[in-house]
Amino acid sequence: MDIRTLALLSILLGTLCLTEGKPVSLVYRCPCRYFESNVPKSNIKHLKILSTSNCSLQIVARLKHNGKQICLDPKTKWIQEYLEKALNKKAKKT
Repeated sequence: MDIRTLALLSILLGTLCLTEGKPVSLVYRCPCRYFESNVPKSNIKHLKILSTSNCSLQIVARLKHNGKQICLDPKTKWIQEYLEKALNKKAKKT
């Protein structure tokens, strides 16, 4: 994934991280400090994509078996493919 794709992804999905009613200190804090890279796609129940000016691309996943939230490494191959499909789908709608 090249820089232009990541920039476009940040612009398109940046609004996901905007929160109302939270203190400024919580809005600017990055949720992910550590990333998991060995999580199979079949174990993921839900993905949340976060991107702010202060944080790099952050992908938070909820696991199927225990509901735990973990941060996934955005450089993982299947995540990059997922993001590419999401961007293509978003571009076709507009």
